[in-house]
Amino acid sequence: MAVRCVSAKAMTMERHQQDPELLAPPRFRRVDPEVEERRRVIVTLLRQHPNGLTAREIAAATGHSRNLTASALSGLFTRGVLHKRGHHYVLVPQDAAIDRSSQG
Repeated sequence: MAVRCVSAKAMTMERHQQDPELLAPPRFRRVDPEVEERRRVIVTLLRQHPNGLTAREIAAATGHSRNLTASALSGLFTRGVLHKRGHHYVLVPQDAAIDRSSQG
């Protein structure tokens, strides 16, 4: 039985050949249209509730699971679309929105 040593670089190159999107920086990955739709629904809902809603309230109002809701809220927070006030998620005024995805 032969043992083959493979460098990390070679393994990375091999994975890249199998699925080039694995190595794409996150900001260049395609976003699932269903994810974007969940985010749009949440933004629309929060526009109707200027004092904000909790994650549980958002999940109940949209009919999505708490995990899907948490994921969508995280994406919106990273993009600077909303922020938290206590336990409530509140939309950021459009003129104050910032994209935090590129900040380290």
